[in-house]
Amino acid sequence: MKMEKTAYIGLGANLGDRIENCIKALGILSTNPEIEVLRCSQWYETEPVDINTSQWFINAVAEIITAMGPEDLLSNLLAIEKAMGRDRLETEDRPIDLDLLFMEGVCIHTSNHQITKSPNHQIYVPHPRLSTRRFVLAPWAELAPDLLLAPWNKTVSELLAGLPADSPEVRKLNHKETQGG
Repeated sequence: MKMEKTAYIGLGANLGDRIENCIKALGILSTNPEIEVLRCSQWYETEPVDINTSQWFINAVAEIITAMGPEDLLSNLLAIEKAMGRDRLETEDRPIDLDLLFMEGVCIHTSNHQITKSPNHQIYVPHPRLSTRRFVLAPWAELAPDLLLAPWNKTVSELLAGLPADSPEVRKLNHKETQGG
């Protein structure tokens, strides 16, 4: 029997009904018998980072348990993105963006083109840019503030507190905003 591991998935969207797109992606993810979605952070509206668009994102982080390895999990995330209309070669607007942020006991850096189907895409776990991204750290801190991230030797909440004040804006949505009201 495979050992189950906790993993954290970053969710984001800036096209269409952004929250509904993220909820749909979580629903598809949870249909896999090797994945259990435990919980999801609140929704955050976030300024675009490193892409050329004026469309703000909705972001959240989900905590899952899985018996899959990181390569299989990433392959599953990429398949969900593709099914929902995401073009991974496109670096601008997207209906869904799913990132494997962290997997318990796993630290890898590889260039596996069979998984990503892109000669320019590499696999990194933990995600290499998560330490500089408020749109990842703010929702993640709701779920696992004391999780120690070995590459930085800091917890999620310590990384969040250490971000510069002028980093891109992130705003937690209130209940009324998430209900379309």
